[in-house]
Amino acid sequence: MTLALLFTLGIIVVSVAIIAFYRDKELLIASNDASISSFEGQINTEIAALEKNALDLALMGNIYYQQGKLQKVGEFFTEQILQNYPNSMGNGLYFLPYKIYENQKIACIHALWNDDGKIEMLPSCVNSTFDYFKQNWYSKIKKDLLSGRILSWTRPYKSTQLDVPMTTIGVGIYDGDDLVGMSTVDWELGTILKSILKIKPTSRSFVLFADKTNDCIIATTEEGIDNSAIMGKSLNEIKWYSNKLKNGKIFDYKGMKYIPYVKRLKNGMFLIVNVPLWELFGNAVHHLIVLLSVLLVCIFFIVFVLYRVLKRNINTPIDTLTDIAQKISQGDLDKTIYLDEPSELAKLAAAFNKMKTDIKTHLTELAKVSAEKEKMASKLAIAKTIQESALPKDFPKNEYFDLQASMIPAREVGGDFYDFFPIDENRIGLVMADVCGKGITAALYMMSAKTVIKNMLQAGYPLKKAVKKANNSLCNSSAPLMFLTAFIGVLDLRTGEIEYINAGHCPPLKQTKKEYNYIEVSKNMVIGVMADYDYKVDKLTLLENERLFLYTDGVTEAQTNENEFMGEERLLKILNQKEVSLSQTPDYVYECIHKFIKGAPQFDDITMMAVEFHRKKSV
Repeated sequence: MTLALLFTLGIIVVSVAIIAFYRDKELLIASNDASISSFEGQINTEIAALEKNALDLALMGNIYYQQGKLQKVGEFFTEQILQNYPNSMGNGLYFLPYKIYENQKIACIHALWNDDGKIEMLPSCVNSTFDYFKQNWYSKIKKDLLSGRILSWTRPYKSTQLDVPMTTIGVGIYDGDDLVGMSTVDWELGTILKSILKIKPTSRSFVLFADKTNDCIIATTEEGIDNSAIMGKSLNEIKWYSNKLKNGKIFDYKGMKYIPYVKRLKNGMFLIVNVPLWELFGNAVHHLIVLLSVLLVCIFFIVFVLYRVLKRNINTPIDTLTDIAQKISQGDLDKTIYLDEPSELAKLAAAFNKMKTDIKTHLTELAKVSAEKEKMASKLAIAKTIQESALPKDFPKNEYFDLQASMIPAREVGGDFYDFFPIDENRIGLVMADVCGKGITAALYMMSAKTVIKNMLQAGYPLKKAVKKANNSLCNSSAPLMFLTAFIGVLDLRTGEIEYINAGHCPPLKQTKKEYNYIEVSKNMVIGVMADYDYKVDKLTLLENERLFLYTDGVTEAQTNENEFMGEERLLKILNQKEVSLSQTPDYVYECIHKFIKGAPQFDDITMMAVEFHRKKSV
């Protein structure tokens, strides 16, 4: 017993120590991540302010262009905007050739901060001698704006006038749809680079600051690399860097393992802080060793004391408790333990007695829970039976029209249903609907809705009146907060015309010349909410061998484990990418949905109906 206790406590202590170690690791990783994320947030805030600077200046530039093009007005605008955004080096308005003056190619206004902290105008813009058309930053921004981008960031570069690392943001100025110029804001990278160089969680950690959009390096603190030589070069120059590098995904470099903290900025730049694992977790390993040593010493001492006590006072009380424990294991919960000495085991005996009482109480509660589960399972089975029995299984295939439908239920029984039925010898009723709710209540409401819609149409009422009466009937039903979306149509077998009402349901698709397209539908209230609602009726016509595809939102709202929805565009693509027979269409679409969700659970019923018209030859 002593050895078993020693072994058990040893396992517990080791487990606790290891858990504490991993907890320390998580805290260290999270602490570094929080610190770096804070810096990332500061940069993103500054980037957002600079982009707003450029957008505001573009607006002022448009006013300047439209309202007289006076040089003093443009200088006033650039100066005022620069005062509002002191973090930028300068900003300016640069126009395409001959857009300001017909006989003057160069037209620019640029305000910048001087060494005294005051704003002055760039002289080469004032005297129209700055040939900015040859500048790389101008060509890059112009190309991006002409390609349709709203805002453009240039590659980091060194200013020819100030010899400092910087980047420029550009926003277009337009005359209607024509690009006539751009607003620019210059951002000095020097201050940020100084802050980045201070990021050093451990002695051998290093940082990479780069522009992924333009594939260029801005700065790195890696030992042995000259920043002035590598700035502006491709990221391929960095041996350890890869496009597949992810935050927290450990990689090997120069015989050491590193954990990267990858922070992507709003403007396409990113910051990667690489920390050696051993340096990061060295303290955690030390704590683990100390904790294990202290706890193991304590365990040996405690076990030794317990061994001495148990050896002196164990035999008879343990035999008694063992006998009672065996009876409890055999189901005898009525036997009471009487034990006065030793006091420790007397308490254990009392605990056994309480345990028996708790077991009896637990068994009673368990029986109640089991009964409730069986009751719920019975209700779901009834609801499923109602739902399945309500759906027609024999699909028509004749000289007038073919029809195929399917309903794949979700784990919880829902209220989807489809129906088709003759109204008279020349007309067929078509229904595709989705009841709000799950379980037996939804199933019963579905039966009621299905019956009343069918009865109203077969009673001879025009479609509009039939749906209105069905709506009033369901509004007056006793089911609280229940309603349904529905497509209700009447197909004329002589002409192929379908008169239909779409009551808040998914838009159907019509196949014409082997190509499906969505049908425009009028907006209508769902059924069962507002009595006496005046539904709008739409019409469409199916020609020879044309099809109509109906479905519920379980099709378009099927989603992956990453919460990506199937969507209407993907459904349209599935129907058009392959020619499938009518009888195979629902199964084919469901197959594609199943592949899309990649094993994710199905949360809603998936219901579909496909109809193909063959013109009736005689009445």
